[in-house]
Amino acid sequence: MKRNQLTVAVVAALGLQAPILMAQVPEIENAEPGIEIEEVFVLGEFVPQEKRDTSEISNVLDTEDLNFVPETNVGAALSRVAGLSLVGGKYVYVRGLGERYSSTLLNRARLSSPVPFQKTVPLDIVPNNIVKSLLVQKTYSVEYPGDFSGGVVDIRTKTTPDEDYLILKLATGGNSKTTGGDGLTYSGGKKDNWGFDDGTRAIPKPVQDLTTTEFDETVYPERANLGASFYDKWDIREKTMKPFYIGEAEFGKRLEFSNDMVLGFIGNYKYQNRWVNTDKDLRRYEFTGVEGGANQTVQYDRAITTQNIDISAFGSLGLELDENNSIVFNATKLRQTTDQVQQDKGLSSEDNVANGTQVESYLLQWAENQIESYQLTGSHYFPALNDALIEWRAVDGSGKRDAPDTRSYTYAEGNSGLMEMVTSSSQAAGDLRDVYQAPERNYSKLNDSINEYGLDGELPFTVLGIDSVVSAGISDYDRKRESADRLFRFDITNSAPDYVAWETPNQVFGDDNWIDEYVSVRDFSNSAANASGIYPYAKSSEKVEAYYLSLDSQVLATVRVQLGVRQEDTTIEADAWGGNTEPGTDNKVKRNYDDTLPALSVTWEFIENMQLRGAYSETVNRPSLLEVTGSTLRNPEDQNLYRGNVFLEPADLTNYDLRWEWYFGAADEMSLGAFYKEFDNPIELAKIQAQGDVYTWFNADKAELQGLEYDIRKELPLATWFDLDPVWDGFNLAFNVSYIDSKVTLLGSGETAADVPLTGGRQIASLYSNERKMTGQSDWLGNVQLSYVDYDLGITGSLLYNYTDERIILVGDNNAPDIIEEGRGVVDLLFKYEFAWRQSNLEIEAKAGNIFDTKIEWTQGDRPYENWQPGINYQLGLRVSF
Repeated sequence: MKRNQLTVAVVAALGLQAPILMAQVPEIENAEPGIEIEEVFVLGEFVPQEKRDTSEISNVLDTEDLNFVPETNVGAALSRVAGLSLVGGKYVYVRGLGERYSSTLLNRARLSSPVPFQKTVPLDIVPNNIVKSLLVQKTYSVEYPGDFSGGVVDIRTKTTPDEDYLILKLATGGNSKTTGGDGLTYSGGKKDNWGFDDGTRAIPKPVQDLTTTEFDETVYPERANLGASFYDKWDIREKTMKPFYIGEAEFGKRLEFSNDMVLGFIGNYKYQNRWVNTDKDLRRYEFTGVEGGANQTVQYDRAITTQNIDISAFGSLGLELDENNSIVFNATKLRQTTDQVQQDKGLSSEDNVANGTQVESYLLQWAENQIESYQLTGSHYFPALNDALIEWRAVDGSGKRDAPDTRSYTYAEGNSGLMEMVTSSSQAAGDLRDVYQAPERNYSKLNDSINEYGLDGELPFTVLGIDSVVSAGISDYDRKRESADRLFRFDITNSAPDYVAWETPNQVFGDDNWIDEYVSVRDFSNSAANASGIYPYAKSSEKVEAYYLSLDSQVLATVRVQLGVRQEDTTIEADAWGGNTEPGTDNKVKRNYDDTLPALSVTWEFIENMQLRGAYSETVNRPSLLEVTGSTLRNPEDQNLYRGNVFLEPADLTNYDLRWEWYFGAADEMSLGAFYKEFDNPIELAKIQAQGDVYTWFNADKAELQGLEYDIRKELPLATWFDLDPVWDGFNLAFNVSYIDSKVTLLGSGETAADVPLTGGRQIASLYSNERKMTGQSDWLGNVQLSYVDYDLGITGSLLYNYTDERIILVGDNNAPDIIEEGRGVVDLLFKYEFAWRQSNLEIEAKAGNIFDTKIEWTQGDRPYENWQPGINYQLGLRVSF
């Protein structure tokens, strides 16, 4: 049923296109064709010549395509590109390949990431307002990092303005499931609405002054005083959800001097505050393995209220010394704060929910994510040296995540028939699923830093009548990451009267109970490290020295060839410690990798304005940071435990691409592409046998991925075709569809789970299936966009449809099937009206997202797992430009 939504969209789109293409007589232009070497999709002003020849260096690109989409962040905007999908609202999957297989660059330089365990940048943190253009490169070329699999997303920021300007924008809106309704909240700090904790959630000063060991050595009454010093705000309450609001300001200044020197500056600041309610129907199962049978163990109504505060600041100072030399300094700071309350109410049981216990669980989580990047770049042409070009860059970046005072606790129905707080001593939670074992407060910090330096050069030359360009470059990339967690576990003592467990959390941990020794607290960081190998401290680094050389030659009038090779020398170090384990001892790991990566592409323009391109490359997917250490760490994002694998090896990839392109009008183009990828030793995730819900990484046997992509863009001059009023000439149609198929073979022939090498002699849990699709890969992806623009009337509008087919969200194990997100189609609307008023231009913008409120459904073995309706989003804004 889900795929029929895409089928209808395809038929409708092709039905519209058929008469258009039949009526269209392609014009044959006499301009010399430019032929692109790398396969790219540029999201910006659509200029066929640029797409066909990306070797041309350009300083200014339009962002017209972004003007027709309702999304305000880079991740969502990229989901409109052929072969791309958005998972979790944050991560872009290129051709079905997930976070670990894609790279995000900012002006060709890497970005730091605040995401634990990953180098991936969550693209919902990057706003469109700083973007000049977005480049997605799907085939590998040697000027990019070799840790390439699915694609490279290069975010190109704004540069020197052509004229002075000032833009102010205000917007407000809401959500049909949130705005005006009741949500959940708790007592926080005074700066919460700005996305900064004012110290309310910080570890109390008396506790900060003690190490974990010193804390454990304290006794009553000192221990009680320490416990009472924690911010005693656990209780939640209801709150009416307000509309969200957005404010943005941008200005540009251009100074021109008599000697042709130009100095330009662009500054942009944006603030957004948004509330979101999510009401889920959540179920969990214990699969028996008998004819697919299962017992339901959990049935919850999960209510989540999230406040999202996004702040971005961007500045660019550009100095054009003359027409051949320029220097640019860019400063980018992106902040995303989430304040979340989660409430679970329902039944939980070890074996069957029909005999379950009534439970209520709560999670209060505040997280501040931040990315900073400071870039100094230079570009220098040398006309006297046959138009040689030298470019250089120096980058200093950082990523931070601060999640102070994550609180969690559970109440369960006791023998008294009353709801009692679940603690380590007052009530055993071993017979319940998906509950918190004891009240806990966790304090987590992550710091990620990047330093990168690069030098690139190009030299055009002609030999035997063949025009060529030789390119070379070197780069040095150094990344460091540190994380620290401190976990405190609270308990009700055996001396406490029964009524203490019936009290609210604020009452349970009030001063009176501390004085009477009815409650206690432990710094659980050392205990977790010693007993379970869950280490509170981790440190890792990655250093890459790279060199590349390439040759781009027009070997025939219609054939262009580019070939190159990249050499990367990589060192990864990782360590984790805590408790009795000292840094630099048991968990210290160092890995060195030496990779030579070739790439070849050929473009043949066999008919004017029509060309065929093929590409071949070899790339690598290395373990990232903590994946190679033998330690166990808790991911503060999903609260799951992950253990590194010292035996983990890089995955090797071989990539093949073929694409046909036809440019049949001033702004019209069509393409059909095919791709195939082979993976040797792909890195996959599994649970560890007899270790509960501890995950680890391992090298699977092999994998392959293949697919087709079709893309068309066509102006619809309806007035010309049907002799109508000229206003009907403003329509444009964009349509793309992708079919992707993948298969991962987890174990080789004759292998069992026991043959997979893991840290500490452990083994992975039995697999549900030895062959499956790659996680996050959808068979079908599609987009339809019908847009209209009339610059005389000042009207711009779009009707957009996006379809994502079913995909694996979480991998199953033993008898438990994979967890599937069902296919889903979403329709969005955008309308803008621009007009002049006094000495300024005003623009009114209205948009609506997910206008049919399409449900999100997760299933496991065709059984409901989680489902919710995200609601209809709506927004009205005013933009003033001077």
